[in-house]
Amino acid sequence: MRREFLARWREDVSPMSRAVFEGLNRPPSSSPPYIGFDIETYSPNGFPRDGEDPVVAATLAVSVDGDPRRGLLLLSLIYPPSREETLLTWLRCFLSSSRGSCLVTYNGARFDLRYVVHRGRRHGIGFENVFSNYEHMDLYEAVRRSRLRLPSYGQKAIEGFMGIGRVVNDLSGASYHKAFQNFLRFGSLKPLFYNMEDSVGCLNILKGLAKGGV
Repeated sequence: MRREFLARWREDVSPMSRAVFEGLNRPPSSSPPYIGFDIETYSPNGFPRDGEDPVVAATLAVSVDGDPRRGLLLLSLIYPPSREETLLTWLRCFLSSSRGSCLVTYNGARFDLRYVVHRGRRHGIGFENVFSNYEHMDLYEAVRRSRLRLPSYGQKAIEGFMGIGRVVNDLSGASYHKAFQNFLRFGSLKPLFYNMEDSVGCLNILKGLAKGGV
């Protein structure tokens, strides 16, 4: 089934996606850095549909050639809800320092990038021009174009389907706020590690799609 998924996905790959994968197959010196990107929100009442929940964690997972096993730079931020402005200021600073790179997200076009822009505006922090300096590949959109029916198209489900393992297996977006409360109370870094794995997972899915399996 995994081979069928990869075959169908390649039939439907968009020109933009194809350009990204051609970059993956070039030598590291001639290919842009690939940056897995994911954010977390503090959302005790469920998915932040009204845009009112603050961003509390974000990770940029930087890989020169798209394969984390060949080298990985992690820039991670985790702040209390009351310090969202500080987190977003640092995030903009880090994003502004990298040009000509490709952001790799899972559902980032509909959520992560859009939400960061929305929350940044509330603090007078502009992200539109920053994101415009990047290529962007949304793996959720790429996977849905495969036309293969799967029980779930969530990131962790696709990672499991492709044989990508995780260290933190008992957290989800729905329970994230509870783990984050342990960070606030006891300094537990579990919610940060979860965010890191989301970001690195984007790179691993990208690698798997490019190489025909993991």
